[in-house]
Amino acid sequence: MSANQKRLIAFAFCVLISLVLGFASGLAVAALGASRLAAVSAGGAATVALLAIGVAVIALFDFTDDRSTPPPQHRTETPT
Repeated sequence: MSANQKRLIAFAFCVLISLVLGFASGLAVAALGASRLAAVSAGGAATVALLAIGVAVIALFDFTDDRSTPPPQHRTETPT
């Protein structure tokens, strides 16, 4: 798998997790009795903040390519 594919998968997980946690935080604020606007604002702010943190963490990692050639195998038997 190439390095860009690995980075894309990590970014997709980051987006999905931030959306789920942002939605959960919006529901939690709504359950506490806040207005709809406050609940949507809290959910959106949480989503954006988590996405920014996730992208910053993903940017710190160096993704490498797995398509390197394997080392040659040395044959030790004698030909007959």
